[in-house]
This record gives sequence, structure tokens and C-alpha cells, in this order.
Amino acid sequence: MPLRELRYPWQVQDWLEEWGRRMEAPAEMVLIGSGALLWHAGELGINEPLPENSMDVDTVTDDEAVALLAYDATIGSEFERHHGWHVNLMPEAVLGELPAGWESRASRKAYGPLAVLVPSPPDLLAPKVRRGEPRDIQHAEWARRVGLLPREKS
Repeated sequence: MPLRELRYPWQVQDWLEEWGRRMEAPAEMVLIGSGALLWHAGELGINEPLPENSMDVDTVTDDEAVALLAYDATIGSEFERHHGWHVNLMPEAVLGELPAGWESRASRKAYGPLAVLVPSPPDLLAPKVRRGEPRDIQHAEWARRVGLLPREKS
């Protein structure tokens, strides 16, 4: 059974720094899902945990070196035993669930030669809100509470 220990922004930051150190050549990936929401929180210095732990980070890449690291970090891997969560390599088609123009609103950050593209919090939440699963709704409420979403006008 997969572990569910991904909860804090620092966990995502530490993982990306680790993979950045392991890259020998420039590589790219897109980070989506709750791991991406945690990334945004970390970038803002927020360390409030998710209301319900996640079991994975979702990433999309067509880079072979990144994909190989992801394959070594799947459910049941040594990576999962060490970190308490795993990496889920997603097909590029999932990016089609994000709102049009998401790339222009995304954040970019380099971890050594690893370039990471992270859609904006509203774009990340759009497919979660559509699904309407309780955990997704909790993550959307968390994102609003910690300040990842613009304030609603009253």
C-alpha cells in the first residue's frame, strides 16, 4: 500500500534540490497536483501542512533522465520508503486538463540543470475542483487559506 506522508512544502523543495544535484545535463519537467501546490507554498515561505496528506507528486516530462529518476521513485521503491511518498510520472495529455494559457501563468525555477515549470495555483486547482473529490476540495480550501489564491472580492 502506498505511503501517504507528503504534507509539507519543504518536502517538495528538498526533493527538487536532490534531483537537481543528480542531473548531469539540462532537463525539464512540469510539476502538477498537490505537490505543485506545496511548491508554491514553499516559494512563499509558507510551511502550513496540507489538510490531508498526499501519497505522491505528479510530474510530466519528455526528458529521459528525469523519467528514469521517476521510474526509480514509484510506489514501493526505495525512494518511497525513504521519503514516505512517491513520484507519479504522468502522460503529457493530463496538461490538457489545465485551463488554456496555463504556460504563460506558470512559474519557472531551476534546480541546477533541472528546469521545473509549475502551473499557477488557480490553474492547478481547476481540474481538482472539477473532480470535486473531498480531498481535492480540502486542498483548494487550504490553498485559499494559506494565500495561494487571490482574495475574493466582497
